Amino acid sequence: MNVLQYIKQNYDSFTDREKLIADYLIETKERIISMSARDIAEATKTSAPTVVRFAKKIGFNTLNELKLKLSINISKEEEAGAIQFQYLDNDLGTKNIIYGIKQSVDSIMEQTVSLLDEECLDKAIELLISAKNIYIFSVGVSGLVGQDFYYKLSRMNKRCICNTDTHLQITSSVLLEEGDVALAISYSGETKEVIKCVKNARRRKVPVISITKASVNNTIADISDIVIRIPAVEKSIREGAISSRISQLAIIDMLYIGMIRNNIKEVEEKLISTRKAVKEL
Repeated sequence: MNVLQYIKQNYDSFTDREKLIADYLIETKERIISMSARDIAEATKTSAPTVVRFAKKIGFNTLNELKLKLSINISKEEEAGAIQFQYLDNDLGTKNIIYGIKQSVDSIMEQTVSLLDEECLDKAIELLISAKNIYIFSVGVSGLVGQDFYYKLSRMNKRCICNTDTHLQITSSVLLEEGDVALAISYSGETKEVIKCVKNARRRKVPVISITKASVNNTIADISDIVIRIPAVEKSIREGAISSRISQLAIIDMLYIGMIRNNIKEVEEKLISTRKAVKEL
């Protein structure tokens, strides 16, 4: 996670006192690395406990952990020259598009991996392996990611329900049973249809895995059992959903490979059989 980027993206979710701390971090950057909570509090006219609570609110256990992550971010930016590709740059020559997209993919993958909690990923994989039925709840571009996972699971003969109609998703969510697992995919974490499905799954006492952006206020993350966080990278409409889609698809691939790692030979045979079934078409 890029600390400063995360703070900027969640700025509106902070209290007035937290915004004073956020402004100071954004402005001073590396200077705060050598400062104590009391030093930062004096500089921002807040208090040391408020500074510590701010660090915890944005996902760190301690202020020192925040400062360490900030130090790493700054070092990486210096190494990379802090070049940020913009999809609607003034120069949209073919070469710029090719290498700009490559740079963007490399960057988003690095951010995705840095956010990953291996323990959460392992727990999600185990839940999916043992699931009687896997229900996928997602719409829009996230819905395309859900479809990708559905195709993968179908070819390994894992029972999966992934309706494209949101009304069907909602109705299926009230019919979940013991042994089922729900997978919610929503970049924003605020998709109304997906939230409704997740709440229904919770009422049915079915475990929920969510793939959603790392943010201070995220409804779907707050009501899920296992949260796999992806970078909050969509800065404007110009990116569309390019970066978040890449990040979500990477997580889906990790879950899929994790599910088949203990019986690769068996799954391989199924993949060969399904390929042969449609080859002549």
